[in-house]
Amino acid sequence: MVDTIRESEDIKDKWHLERWAKFTASENHKLLALTGQTALFSPGAWTYIRTKAMQSCTRMWERPELEEVKSLLHGKMYEYPAYDAYTRATNNSSMIYLGSENPLFLEYEELKGESGGSPDAININPASGIDILAEIKCPKNPMYHWERLKWTNQWDVKEGYVQCYCQIQNLLMITGAPLAHFVSYDERMVKENAKIKIIEIKPDRKFQDNLHFRLVRAIQEKHRDIEEHMSCYE
Repeated sequence: MVDTIRESEDIKDKWHLERWAKFTASENHKLLALTGQTALFSPGAWTYIRTKAMQSCTRMWERPELEEVKSLLHGKMYEYPAYDAYTRATNNSSMIYLGSENPLFLEYEELKGESGGSPDAININPASGIDILAEIKCPKNPMYHWERLKWTNQWDVKEGYVQCYCQIQNLLMITGAPLAHFVSYDERMVKENAKIKIIEIKPDRKFQDNLHFRLVRAIQEKHRDIEEHMSCYE
């Protein structure tokens, strides 16, 4: 048991190191333009870029996660039950769970060394490619899942939860998969079939092109910031 826990912690440490200083799918929504924004990047995006520049020149001193945040803990607690409900609902037992205890960081080959992401679950085809991925959300606030029960397509996800839509589109770019599933799960729902909501997400080329452009520019600005801070310390 102790060895298993230690192995799990080693996997998570490795995962955090692989993500360190990189622009990751779960955070890249910060690079998107805000309503009414005229500049390429918002103040929040600049903070994100400068953080990645700082991390590039700094050793990881602790896991960059907020274990005390209740919503994060809730999501981690229910993620595997959500995955189990998802595989039963889709009759896809070949989906591989890559959740919080066994995360896998995948590089974005077009921007290798600078960007990547971690799907919650993937289906590997006979040619060793990924043909389906899933992103699972288990909100602590039940109102979020309640609203998602009315959603019918990926445009509802884009409008109602653009952070996750961006994450999924980014993961589709990274994996080359033709299909993703957005999964919302709340085991507190009385009706069994209302506990889970699954929506198909296909590649949105216009959105992906915009995100790729912003990633390229963010990486350029990251390295410019590094040069400004570190040029006199060579």
